[in-house]
Amino acid sequence: MNRALSRFCSAAIVLLLGVVSGSLLHADGADALGPFRTQTIELEAGWNAVYLEIEPLQTDPNLLFADTPIEIVSAYFRPVSAQQFVESPNEVLADPKGWNVWYRPGRDDELLTDLYDIQAHSSYLIYSESAFTWTFSGASFFGTAQWHPNAYSLVGFPIDAAQAPTVESFFAGVEAHEDLKVYRLVSGSWSLVTAPAATLMEAGTAYWTHSVGSSEFQGPLQVDFNSESIGGLIYTLETGAQRLVLSNVSPYPQALELSLVAGDNGQIPLAYGVLQINGDTDSVQRTVTPLNGSLQIDALEAGQSAVLELEVRQSEVRAELMTTTLVVTSDAGLRIEIPVVSVRRDLQN
Repeated sequence: MNRALSRFCSAAIVLLLGVVSGSLLHADGADALGPFRTQTIELEAGWNAVYLEIEPLQTDPNLLFADTPIEIVSAYFRPVSAQQFVESPNEVLADPKGWNVWYRPGRDDELLTDLYDIQAHSSYLIYSESAFTWTFSGASFFGTAQWHPNAYSLVGFPIDAAQAPTVESFFAGVEAHEDLKVYRLVSGSWSLVTAPAATLMEAGTAYWTHSVGSSEFQGPLQVDFNSESIGGLIYTLETGAQRLVLSNVSPYPQALELSLVAGDNGQIPLAYGVLQINGDTDSVQRTVTPLNGSLQIDALEAGQSAVLELEVRQSEVRAELMTTTLVVTSDAGLRIEIPVVSVRRDLQN
């Protein structure tokens, strides 16, 4: 079973998927269902700070970085205080404590490799021998930034490149980041963003960002769902509606759009429930509307939330295993992808 799916499912769901689960994300399988997409990152010669939006189909760095000029990849796993902050990624190699590093096979330092897995929603320092357009395929996986309190964290965000926000507007109103200490990698050295109102956030880019106290910030739009899985929504025949909460945590209004991307064997027949209150009788009625194309959500004011109860129209499911990506875009500059899986063992061929 692919590690992405393993992270995606609770233990009970993993057992339920059984032998069909391998077809969901297997990179080489003829029955792979997707939906998959590509991410493209422009690497400069030297060091680059990158953020992976998707789970690569090939997570083994020896294979993922084959046939590229990428020589070294590092990921940190301990907080970086203001005193420990380094100006150049080269200092990581001189003192690798707190870092996991991959070295290309055949290098003299290959035996020092202790980074064996490349994951979605993770940030990496990548050293490339030459400028290179790195394009890789992968699957959606819902994840959020991991913060260390009172320290710098190497983080990235799922930025919508078509309407990228400024650094100032992106972090606006967040108490843990109101001092706005954000560093980006420029020509191999970390540079403080000194004009946040004029600097755009970049997709696929990682930043050293400081947090005062603890932080749960994932962007101007906070997404929560009541699912046992940690990376998306899984439905079986017994699963009812699952609540999706979209909250505007910025000080500005936000308009949202929901759309669906189908897997190779079709789109999961989804619907969303809305509660309606009859003012004359005070009765509450729940109406269910198919989610076939896209759904526009009018601008949420600061602090407001939109609550959708998503469910599968089980009578219309025709396959044992179906996959779809729910894409949430915000005019605050986010593009968030949530994988949805439908499992119907009673339809097994």
